Amino acid sequence: MTSAFTGLLAYPITPLGADGDVDLDALEGLVGRAAAAGVDGVTVLATSGAGVSFDDAERDAVVRVALAAAGTTPVHVGVAGESAHRVTGRARAAVAAGAAGLVLPPFSYLPLDDAEVRALFARVGAAAAGAPACFYNKPVQLGLDVSPALLADLAADGSVVAVKDPASLPSRPAGRVAELRAAAPGVAVGLSGDPALVGGAEPADAWHTGLAALAPAEYVAVRAARVAGPEAGDGGAQAAAAWLLDLARAVAATGRAVAALHAVAALLGTPTAPPRDALVPLTAADEAALRDVVAGRPAS
Repeated sequence: MTSAFTGLLAYPITPLGADGDVDLDALEGLVGRAAAAGVDGVTVLATSGAGVSFDDAERDAVVRVALAAAGTTPVHVGVAGESAHRVTGRARAAVAAGAAGLVLPPFSYLPLDDAEVRALFARVGAAAAGAPACFYNKPVQLGLDVSPALLADLAADGSVVAVKDPASLPSRPAGRVAELRAAAPGVAVGLSGDPALVGGAEPADAWHTGLAALAPAEYVAVRAARVAGPEAGDGGAQAAAAWLLDLARAVAATGRAVAALHAVAALLGTPTAPPRDALVPLTAADEAALRDVVAGRPAS
């Protein structure tokens, strides 16, 4: 099993000032606190970080600041783009800056088929000097759900060392993690979806989560307790899990997860404007629900 993309992987938002520019000081704080709390990796400029919203200069600054703030904690970079040319350029830039790995959802104007996905990851691997890559599986958005066979192909040629798979799809069969592991031995199988992760998703090699960057101490405790098993009996972890589950459900209930994460960040002490792509703001009821849950944060 590769050590890349395992454990608790935090996905910070990209904080914005009132003028809409990236607030690098606030980002430095988020990444630094997550690393200090003991997360196993940080991923910037993916979905939680609204990576497709920023130009190359802004992306370079985000990666540079995250790498400095993370210290020895690995920093991965989301490299999604509207074209293969844009993806490979972002991959090269991330690796040149010192990123430990790349996170890529293979989306396009039209859904890609398996052959096109294999070609895209091969091109990224060639452009980025073989940097470890994680297949970010987003079947609802991509129009493609990575199959065990496709994952096995990508692993066999070295294009992919990990997969980030949704834990909470109603159609997802039980045993999905085991199925992917069996098809692609050595690939780190990680799950995303905070309500499912905190609420008891099947064991996996990694948790990929936006909330872990906002409440890292609680998430580290919950992940450690889950790995240790129920016999560990950590009361603090149980209280943290109950709060995180309430928070995850409140974020999901808004229907605008990235905007909700920005609101939670502000409530927890990291001021930020809404994300650039927030075309419709959170409702007053959504904001009140988030505020109520944050106010119930367990004492540390």
